[in-house]
Amino acid sequence: MVNKTISGTDITINSDILVIDDSIVVLAVVRDILGVRYNIRTAISAKEAYELMQEKIPDLILLDLEMPEINGFAFFETIKSNLLWKDIPVIFLTGVDDRKKEEQALELGAVEYILKPISAEILLKRVHFHLELRLYRSNLEKMVSSRTEDLLKTQDELRVVAETAKAALRDKTAFLANMSHEIRTPMNSIMGMAEAALDGDISPEMKEYLSSIKESTRILLRVINDILDISKIEAGKMEIENISFSAGSVIQNCKTMIAKQINDKGLEFNINVDTSLKDKQFLGDPVRLYQAILNLLSNATKFTEKGKISLSAVQVSSNDEFSVIRFDVEDTGIGMTKEQLETIYEPFAQGSREVTHVDEGTGLGLPITKRLIELMGGTLTAESRQGEGSKFGIEIKLPITKSISLFDDVFGEAVPDAADRPLFSGEVLVCEDNQLNQQVVKEHLRRIGLDSVIAENGLEGLRIVIDRIKKGEKQFDLILMDTQMPVMDGFEAAARINALGTGTPIVALVANIMTNDLEDYKRHGLMDCIGKPFQTWDLWRCLLSFLMPVKKPDDSPDKVSDEISEKKGILIIDDEKSNIIALTHFLRDEYSVYVTRDSRDAAEMAAEHLPDVILLDIVMPGKDGYEVISELKNEERTKNIPVIFISGLTTPEAMVRGLSMGAADYIPKPFEASVVKSKIKSLLPQ
Repeated sequence: MVNKTISGTDITINSDILVIDDSIVVLAVVRDILGVRYNIRTAISAKEAYELMQEKIPDLILLDLEMPEINGFAFFETIKSNLLWKDIPVIFLTGVDDRKKEEQALELGAVEYILKPISAEILLKRVHFHLELRLYRSNLEKMVSSRTEDLLKTQDELRVVAETAKAALRDKTAFLANMSHEIRTPMNSIMGMAEAALDGDISPEMKEYLSSIKESTRILLRVINDILDISKIEAGKMEIENISFSAGSVIQNCKTMIAKQINDKGLEFNINVDTSLKDKQFLGDPVRLYQAILNLLSNATKFTEKGKISLSAVQVSSNDEFSVIRFDVEDTGIGMTKEQLETIYEPFAQGSREVTHVDEGTGLGLPITKRLIELMGGTLTAESRQGEGSKFGIEIKLPITKSISLFDDVFGEAVPDAADRPLFSGEVLVCEDNQLNQQVVKEHLRRIGLDSVIAENGLEGLRIVIDRIKKGEKQFDLILMDTQMPVMDGFEAAARINALGTGTPIVALVANIMTNDLEDYKRHGLMDCIGKPFQTWDLWRCLLSFLMPVKKPDDSPDKVSDEISEKKGILIIDDEKSNIIALTHFLRDEYSVYVTRDSRDAAEMAAEHLPDVILLDIVMPGKDGYEVISELKNEERTKNIPVIFISGLTTPEAMVRGLSMGAADYIPKPFEASVVKSKIKSLLPQ
């Protein structure tokens, strides 16, 4: 008598087993062994087994190897080819004691190969094992499926949370953009009108009133800028420039902006710049670095009532490629406690609350400073003792460059002397819906010799341009385009005007500094942008990128005409504003400089002005430098004008290609002023 029990709890009881064998005796033996514990169904042929499997899928199959109609291997393959049956465990029961057939069975996917005569104990244990294994596998699959569903559900929930967060950020950005526009637009009018009035013949008392209005506007603008700056940083929209500058120029500009405030409080102001930094130029964002240092100086001034404020720049370490520089701002003010020091970088927190009634601010200066320095790859440290003062240090690693400093040209907050005012000749289309801003822009343009035509929205501006085309009238020299206007906004108007092929440069007037990405504006056909409210020099600097000044106020007409006739002409074709500023800066005293940032107009502009030398960039949108020089050399009027490539492409292949296309010379970027001047002079008749 065979022992048919299995120790422990049998979770496989009542599993369905199909036994396929052409021997009735074998079927009876198997039923006797397994029937007590499992549900046994039997088939004496493959055909009968097939029908039974269609009625109900078994949990396990016992299959004879040799049967009259079809052998076991063939029927096994039939089972495994069916998607509903392929996972059923199959045990071969056979009287064929053949090693090769056993290997074949296992290779085909059978779980066991049991020889007849059947051992009840072996059969029972093997069947139990595979049924239990199948059950565990099934449960595991269900568990995995359930977990997968849970994970997918969690992913969906996280996706909803992420989308909600993104939507909230978009809403916040949109709100700040609208707030920026709504506040900065009237502020532009206030600041512009005050500047215009201050430039006139007014009484000392009125000058004091207007100066107070202008200064209050600047303070309000700083508050707004702080809020928008931290929001831009959080939204990932704060971009860091990479232009040449000197540490001394940053310190000097900080001194210019803060010295009066420090002197007005009767404080001593000490500045120390490491002599090793004197002749070095670096690559980075001087405006943001200036902003960070000025924030620290403003805080020091605010919280210091007596004593001194010190600003220093020291070279910590240096090699041929990089310098590590430390800027320290130290004061003898009220200082902070340890607890206050731990919270100073939290937005809207103010360390010294007992004096905030004097000048509250936004509590964003230090958080913005820290984030700006980190964006530039530097660190900000702070030390303070209550009643003794504070010391803040900026340490930053900067690449060394030999190119000229552009900081003085891109820096826009210092107010220039009236004697430096450029004068132009031409006409500007101003698309602006705010009447006060129309007056401000028109007055600024009038004072530097430019006539203006006003359009109250983008559609009206488009119609004015189309009307001039139809009448064959001269097109505008420049278009100033507000981006947010009723009827048709500035982006659509700019796209439509550009599509007309007038070639007139279009500059955006932007009160929404959340979207002041110049590359984004370029994609919409706007070649530059001026933020509102703008100061006089902001406008001048932009105009100098597109228009050639005709004279300065102290020049007589005869003197100007003589100088212009004597000066050689240089045409600069480059889409990068910083390069144009640099080249114009050191060439304009010796040459008449013409500029275009749109390579598509280059050949036409060269034919119009017939310059003595052309400075040509290679990588530009629209047409690259190779296409431009090809056009120049195929045009009778311009084919003999010397062309110098000035490009960041420094490979021998690029240089050879440029020279082979007719370029007279090739200057790699970054360039030195002396090299450019020397190359130009070598191409001019002596």
